Amino acid sequence: MKLNRLLNDPEPGDNRPGPQGQDLVRVEKKVAELIEVIEQAGIDAHHSRQYQRRIADAFQRSSETRKRIAPFREFDQDNNLSREELLEGLEKLLAEHRIDSRMNAPKRGKIVQKGLMFVIAILLIVSGFAMIIMPAPPSFELFTVYYFNVDDGVTIMDLVSLLVIFGGVLMFVLNFNWK
Repeated sequence: MKLNRLLNDPEPGDNRPGPQGQDLVRVEKKVAELIEVIEQAGIDAHHSRQYQRRIADAFQRSSETRKRIAPFREFDQDNNLSREELLEGLEKLLAEHRIDSRMNAPKRGKIVQKGLMFVIAILLIVSGFAMIIMPAPPSFELFTVYYFNVDDGVTIMDLVSLLVIFGGVLMFVLNFNWK
């Protein structure tokens, strides 16, 4: 494993101070391990494309996170500010730049959540129409609100069905308006 020793040992002129240099050394070690594992494993083209996509997404999220955090790092470098100025500056930065703990998380959870909400919305709409169309026993249709004729009218059951349909349509519309 001479290759591992060569890849893991830093070069003589390679002096990287600070935590960023340590992160680069860790990434280089892991990439070397990954290359070794890939060379030894027999991976088909489909799986290799999936892995390439996942690695590219990770690098993309890393660069996006670095861009979002850059104004905060620049603000941290200014040492001449009083506590009040630091607090006001941090307040302005937080108002201008939206940052939270989920910004580096993968987006697969949202796809599953949207799919589940879509299915539930369709089920609500279909069940609401089924409640209106299908006949209900007389004991279930409590009160008639409006009579069309002696034998037929709008009941409370029909109004509840319309509310179920409205809830399904609202859920469907809100599901696709998320950002």
